[in-house]
Amino acid sequence: MPYTPGIDVSNYEGDIEWSKVAAAGYRFAVLRATVGDYYTDPRFYSYWTDAKAAGLIVSAYHVLVATRYAEKQIGRLFNVLGSRRTDFPLILDVERDDGVSNAALTACVQDCLRLMQEKDGRRPLIYTAHYFWRDHILTSPDWSKYDLWVANYNATTPLLPPGWTTWKFWQYSPNGKVPGISSDTDLNWFNGSYADLQAYAAGTTPDPQPESVPLKARVTATRLNVRSGAGVAFKVIGKLDQGSVLPILNLGGRDVWVEFAPGKWSACIYGGKPFMEVYQPPAPETGLRARVIVDGLNIRSGPAITYADIGDQVRGAELVIRNIGGRDAWVQHDLGKWSAFAYGGERYMQIVEA
Repeated sequence: MPYTPGIDVSNYEGDIEWSKVAAAGYRFAVLRATVGDYYTDPRFYSYWTDAKAAGLIVSAYHVLVATRYAEKQIGRLFNVLGSRRTDFPLILDVERDDGVSNAALTACVQDCLRLMQEKDGRRPLIYTAHYFWRDHILTSPDWSKYDLWVANYNATTPLLPPGWTTWKFWQYSPNGKVPGISSDTDLNWFNGSYADLQAYAAGTTPDPQPESVPLKARVTATRLNVRSGAGVAFKVIGKLDQGSVLPILNLGGRDVWVEFAPGKWSACIYGGKPFMEVYQPPAPETGLRARVIVDGLNIRSGPAITYADIGDQVRGAELVIRNIGGRDAWVQHDLGKWSAFAYGGERYMQIVEA
């Protein structure tokens, strides 16, 4: 069976000319996204954009750290991914034991795999090597259910870890020379032709997600002021009637929270300090977005700090805004026209359900 060449990279590769990588015949790229619950690869976002633009088939991997809670590790991974969906399933990198027992390491691997599958809808791959897996991971008949990405250098056939009889990807060299990359690069084979790789990616694409729609609000107050800015200090320049439906173009105020998934809220602005950058995507009909601009932003179960802390956002995470909350939240609905979504804890609008 023919093999298809590809690479895996992290920020150690530095600047990459992805068009040259593609022109040299490499067909896929696996990008490091996160390590544990504390590190995001600083080049992940640019690599993702540029590798996709060059026509490569792209996936991402998370490096497991056994001393960290699985929920926080995988939460960070999916915060970093945001709305991005890999072409073929995500990969859990299992190559370090962090000094824990084999039982503890095995349990962390199992928890991370379960959470990745729950969040992505696809069974992830496992990246590891024969000797590490043999010496540190407890045996289980379940391992063979996961596609294997095996690391084995200077071999004509990869040595497989216990539990597998075949491999999907093989990292066969850590020091490849790839056009467009100045440093040594990990080289990989996919176990099949390019058409097989395309079919593998197509066959493992998650079910289509509900399309984002323009964010709109309906006025619930009897009459609502239109002001020239996001606050009561700005001039009144008009009125809105109850029942008016408005597009939401931007958010302002001193206490603004956004819901980006059911029961998951983060502060967009708190105490007048912005924690997110709100923007309209190139196609406004795909919904209002926000980009996290601070490190370690809490995810809470409701739109206030009194709600339970259920996770963390990472800097650069991109969110689709589904709902708005807070005690001083204003929306821009036309050029230079703002109205209170909520003020002093009283709501004057509600989101229009799609």
